[in-house]
Amino acid sequence: MKKVIITGAAAILFGISTSNAQGILDKIDRTTNNVDRAGHTADRTKNTGDKIMGLFRKKKGGDDTAETKTMIRISSATLAELKSINEKVENSKGVTGTKLKFNNSTSSITVLHSGSTDDLLKTLQKAAPSVFAEKNIDGLDDGEISLKIKQ
Repeated sequence: MKKVIITGAAAILFGISTSNAQGILDKIDRTTNNVDRAGHTADRTKNTGDKIMGLFRKKKGGDDTAETKTMIRISSATLAELKSINEKVENSKGVTGTKLKFNNSTSSITVLHSGSTDDLLKTLQKAAPSVFAEKNIDGLDDGEISLKIKQ
């Protein structure tokens, strides 16, 4: 009889602890579900935000306002001539920035601008016709203009 009472008490205690453990597991499961739903909501919000921001971003390809990089290589120019050319390039329409590199034989000006290299050359021929005259142009390629200054 004593064995039955001890076994019954152990079964009751085991049942209570099992139900408490099941309650804890249920709470963990509910918390995990809440976290998953919050994560899905955040993902949907991010996707909606990306779609809205996509309306305000610059379009890629085929847009003339996109930044283009063109290297102007100039041979046989003095530092004073190079600075003068750089100033005229910098003040030209559509140019957003320049970077100057001087070397005795061949110097360069890296130009950030809108439009194509051909458009930049046309603009520069209007801004500095003596420098960008056709007789001074040694080469023209997409992203590069080569000039030879006659001394």
